[in-house]
Amino acid sequence: MFFFNKKKKETAAPKEAQKVDKEELLKTAAQKETELENAKDEDRVQLLNELGSLYFQAEETDQAIFYYESSLKESKELGKAYTDLMKLYNKKRQEAQEAKDEEQVKLYMDKISELMTLSKDVIRGKA
Repeated sequence: MFFFNKKKKETAAPKEAQKVDKEELLKTAAQKETELENAKDEDRVQLLNELGSLYFQAEETDQAIFYYESSLKESKELGKAYTDLMKLYNKKRQEAQEAKDEEQVKLYMDKISELMTLSKDVIRGKA
């Protein structure tokens, strides 16, 4: 007979622990927003990316989109902001599709298209 080690399923973290993490992420984001007020140039872009990432992890989609879009407006470069923004746009598009909101679906399809154009321009050196 063959005996296979059955892997124990890892249980998801309790909701309480997840809530604490989200609260911590939002607290850190608030501190970064204060730093952003006085930041300049490269520091500003870095802080915008950090804020986008914090809100992305905290599942605050609209805030994450806002900061990532702001970052890309100031510095058109591919990286975490670009990839996370693509994920967020797809998530919002999917939510709009499920809600049968054609206007929002079109909005996010257009945003995805603009992001793809940006990536092509960056690669070609036009941005």
